[in-house]
Amino acid sequence: MIMMSLMELGDCGFNPVEGVEALWAKSGDETGWLSLPQHMLDAACVAGQVWDVWLADSVRALIAEKTGLTEREARALVAWLAGVHDVGKATTQFQCLIEPSAEHAHIVEGVRAAGFPLAQGLKEKKLRHELASEVILGAWLEERGVERKRASALAQIPGAHHGVATDPRLLGEAKALVARHAEPWRAAHGELICRVVEATGITREALLRVRRLHAPIQQVLTGLVVMADWIASNSQAFPMAVSGSQEERTRRGMDAVALTAPWRPRSPGALTTDDLVDAYYRASFGWPEGYQARPVQREMMRVLDEAEGPGLFIVEAPTGEGKTETALAAAQILAARTGAQGVVFAAPTMATANGLFERVLEWAQGASPTEVTSMYLGHSKSGLSEAYCNIGEDVGGEHGAVVATQWLRGNRRGVLSNFVVCTVDQVLMLALQAKYSMLRHVGLAGKIIVVDEVHAYDAYMSSYLGKALEWLRHYGASVILMSATLPVQQKAALVRAYGGTGELRSEGAYPLLTVVDKHGVREYPVAARPTEIHAQVALLADEDLIPLLTDGGCALVVCNTIRRAQETYAALDDRYPGEVELHHAAFMASDRARKEDALRAALGPRARRGEGRPERRIVVATQVVEQSLDIDADVLITDIAPMDLLIQRVGRLHRHVRPEEDRPRRWRQPQVFIRGVVEREPVPRFERGTEAIYDPALLLATMAVLERGVLSEGLRRPDDIAPLVHATYDPEAKAPEAWREAWDAARAHSAEARKRSEHRAGLYQVPGVHAAARFHSLFRRYHRGEARKGEEAGVAQVRDADPSIEVIPIMGVEYGYRPLGYEGAEIVEGATPEGPLGLRLARNTLRLPARLTRYERDFERVIDQLERETPVGWRKSHLLKGQVALVLDENREVDLAGTRLRYSEELGLEQVRNEEA
Repeated sequence: MIMMSLMELGDCGFNPVEGVEALWAKSGDETGWLSLPQHMLDAACVAGQVWDVWLADSVRALIAEKTGLTEREARALVAWLAGVHDVGKATTQFQCLIEPSAEHAHIVEGVRAAGFPLAQGLKEKKLRHELASEVILGAWLEERGVERKRASALAQIPGAHHGVATDPRLLGEAKALVARHAEPWRAAHGELICRVVEATGITREALLRVRRLHAPIQQVLTGLVVMADWIASNSQAFPMAVSGSQEERTRRGMDAVALTAPWRPRSPGALTTDDLVDAYYRASFGWPEGYQARPVQREMMRVLDEAEGPGLFIVEAPTGEGKTETALAAAQILAARTGAQGVVFAAPTMATANGLFERVLEWAQGASPTEVTSMYLGHSKSGLSEAYCNIGEDVGGEHGAVVATQWLRGNRRGVLSNFVVCTVDQVLMLALQAKYSMLRHVGLAGKIIVVDEVHAYDAYMSSYLGKALEWLRHYGASVILMSATLPVQQKAALVRAYGGTGELRSEGAYPLLTVVDKHGVREYPVAARPTEIHAQVALLADEDLIPLLTDGGCALVVCNTIRRAQETYAALDDRYPGEVELHHAAFMASDRARKEDALRAALGPRARRGEGRPERRIVVATQVVEQSLDIDADVLITDIAPMDLLIQRVGRLHRHVRPEEDRPRRWRQPQVFIRGVVEREPVPRFERGTEAIYDPALLLATMAVLERGVLSEGLRRPDDIAPLVHATYDPEAKAPEAWREAWDAARAHSAEARKRSEHRAGLYQVPGVHAAARFHSLFRRYHRGEARKGEEAGVAQVRDADPSIEVIPIMGVEYGYRPLGYEGAEIVEGATPEGPLGLRLARNTLRLPARLTRYERDFERVIDQLERETPVGWRKSHLLKGQVALVLDENREVDLAGTRLRYSEELGLEQVRNEEA
């Protein structure tokens, strides 16, 4: 493309300086419309402020390093890229978009009157403005001497500002369409770009020195461009009516958006003695005077003293060692050392994230006493969390505060907050091919990342975690992984993903800290707590469960499936009426929260027998008790499961120190009973539901370890945790001779299943850092039309689960419906529930059993019925829009696509069998 001289332009009667003012960027509101040069200037100024006010020191340094510029030049480059992102709107196709609208016809006439020809042939050709921006900028850079590949890599950044890098196959036609524009358009392109050059201070010499950019740094730079565009496009912050100087307009706009500055924690200095370490923890968490840190917490401080630069820190320790506080204390030191601007704390489930939120909030308030920092609860139900919704938005006070500003609460923007408590999906999606993934990359690149319960992630999720670790290491982000138990093969894979090489040698050590940094891989064994319990372990037939519990006490019965839990509950409740309760994931969220709160109060650390702790209580539960519930059982009865999960369940047995008289005489010696082993000889066979959800090779390996000594010698906590897990996951383990055929078949099946799982995961992942030379490689599935849209779809793609549907159960009545469990006035059909009633409905969610929607045909039948029966008024509710209702009759039953379901507060959602219907 050849830019015309001003003399030639004068000959054709076009003045680009005046002409570009007629071009529109935002068609506007009742106050008017916004010109293209003004929006481009707004975006450039915002990007400069994002760099100055929000961006982490570590990311500034990263951008300077990868571009080959000074930080000052890198700032100018970012502002320039943001400013020129919409130059492609100076095209016939874009300017004529509003031509059919009578209220906007005058804007288009103004464009024509300014001397821009609106050729009919061009109007009819589709040309996305971001693609036009990429073509125009690439040509402009080449004309100024920037080598073609470098120019292309720079131009791709504005080209991706709508969330997806350009498909290279589209460039040929786009170049041809841009080239067909008459001289005034070409002159306008040069004028608009040069205005941004002048506003940002970018120099030709700096542009010539920019290295050829690869996909990772393009992601970060595009994330900043998208941030700037979104802020500059916010009409509340940058109104259509322009007044005052550009400096004043930018300041008012940034004040309205209220981005918070990077968190700048103070370093505690050298923690050279246990007393100094203890004092640091007391100050960080408000512990009372004299309170001492635990061995893992102290050792982490020593590890950090030896570590250099960003790193990966893996904490393996049993429940009760204070891993959460260990991670937060370490995050503060790492942030001060590496220039990170905040912390992400990722948990496996919404329930665990909600439980962590207030703990992290309290810590963040203490860690930022003089700063205003922002916080975000990152999952799809965050708007229903009272703790999160109660955080203020005021950033203008004189003292420090933790806030949740309106702009940072928005879709895709929450990860840009200083402190993020979220489900692990938010971290795993760093490795996902996803629209606007660049916002996640720029948000996480500048933070300390903490991931909890790493042992809970299967091969599919671990594949995403490994890929995310590779990218985080490239960005210079430190990561802390926490786990109660972690098989050495899984840990080795995570270490390799972060760039660690060398063998892991401390298989038997527990607790254990593992570090990967510039010096390599190192392991730090930690002094273990004295033996807490030595539990007897025995197998138990299902028919022996009821008589086992005649002596009272608080028993925990863990089942592997909801159906088995419901059946077990019914049998026990028949024998011990009023003394049995049920916990699983098929209760409405509100019922589940109420039941879990009551359970924590009855079996938590503060309850004593006669003072809240019952004489007899039988708790039947599924895997929901493996993670977030701090409860103490006198006896544990559990279905067989992989060893690491069994150990998690054993963590609820005699969990709290309590007087001897708090427990019945029979259960003062800890005892574990394992159900679900249908046959023991010649080869173990397991209950059908268990075999359906757990790897058969792991079940056999667990059974082999139990047979080798645990059933005869018992289990010591925490002494036996690491040896038992390592023995179960040992790839060289030998099977008993009688099991050999079944063992080999199970292992072959397991290896094939893992291979398939990792292959499925890889279909949706971005390439590895070193394989991602080209920006478009991060979006190939979008270019092929295969990627699923939206945040919920992203969450589904990073978890290997059958598709399931979330519903809100309601009770149908004559003229409308009621929320389940609500005895107030009915909601008339067509009305829009708002306020407390809308919130009550939104909190009453549950997920349908996956078996109802496992196959696509069934999924479509179920969703069609649910959508037909959902009240139309929900479409207008910000709380209920997009949700579907499960409409129950007066018996709380419904026929859903041929399956009869029933809901009760006692059993939750259950399938009604034919003989009951």
